Amino acid sequence: MQIKKKDFFSIPNILSLYRLFLGLIFPFLWIKRADTKILIFLIGTAILSDTLDGNIARVFKQRTDLGKILDPLADKVFINMLFVLLYLNKNISLTLVLIIITRDIVILIGALFLLLRYSDQVNFNPTYLGKACTIFQLLFLFFYFWHLFIRPLKDFYISIITQVVIFLTITSGLHYGLVFYRGFKKSPIK
Repeated sequence: MQIKKKDFFSIPNILSLYRLFLGLIFPFLWIKRADTKILIFLIGTAILSDTLDGNIARVFKQRTDLGKILDPLADKVFINMLFVLLYLNKNISLTLVLIIITRDIVILIGALFLLLRYSDQVNFNPTYLGKACTIFQLLFLFFYFWHLFIRPLKDFYISIITQVVIFLTITSGLHYGLVFYRGFKKSPIK
């Protein structure tokens, strides 16, 4: 892996940095009771940035080693921060937060282990299940904030998207575990 200074200025990486920055400042905006329309707008732009960064990187051939680390890190910081805030505000259950955080910790530990152990052989690519999980987690957050602060949605809709998020989070976590296991088995221990 090679990270170059110029990679920080590519549009996909700037979008990922924006999402990472949002994940870090969102708690302060929440505590200061920023206007709810601003919070919804920021969640919407985070979803848009997540959609755009990967597509721009592919279309304009701007994939970088930095982006391979920055994009999932920004997703995890932003998503986990918002789920924790919803839990602390007593809007969602501890079980839901633990499912999401546990999956991400397991993925980070597995990826770090592979990177440190087999850095010359590791190629990190998100799986389709992982992408679907991230999209639905972001959609959940957007609709849940909409439900809380703009216009309440029917409990049925909230329940459906919650169940989809739980299913995709667990399924993608297990899938990444399988991917890491295969990576461990393929690479000879040094």
